[in-house]
Amino acid sequence: IGPVAAIQSHWVPNDVVFYSCSQFPARYRGGAFIAFHGKGNPAIEAARGYRVEFVPFRGANAGPSEGFANGFAQGNANAGKYRPGGLAVGPDGSLYIADSQAGRIWRVVYKGE
Repeated sequence: IGPVAAIQSHWVPNDVVFYSCSQFPARYRGGAFIAFHGKGNPAIEAARGYRVEFVPFRGANAGPSEGFANGFAQGNANAGKYRPGGLAVGPDGSLYIADSQAGRIWRVVYKGE
């Protein structure tokens, strides 16, 4: 069995959670949220990672990843101000993003359009 999705090099994926709740729009159900901690190699100049991506799944087929939450680097290409390190889905369908740099937890809710 080959890979079902590709990720950028040096983004350092730390956690993945599949979304099976109904708070977010239907297109998120069955898809994967991936927390990228940020680059692991300080020799790389550009800020990489420091974000949460979403990968839609339809059965065993994955679509291309899309940015879901980014901006955690806050312009700091060397360490990132915040570093997503963990993900969880709450009982109400909220997505929780844990940060390992500044000790924060963000709760992402969908309020409708």
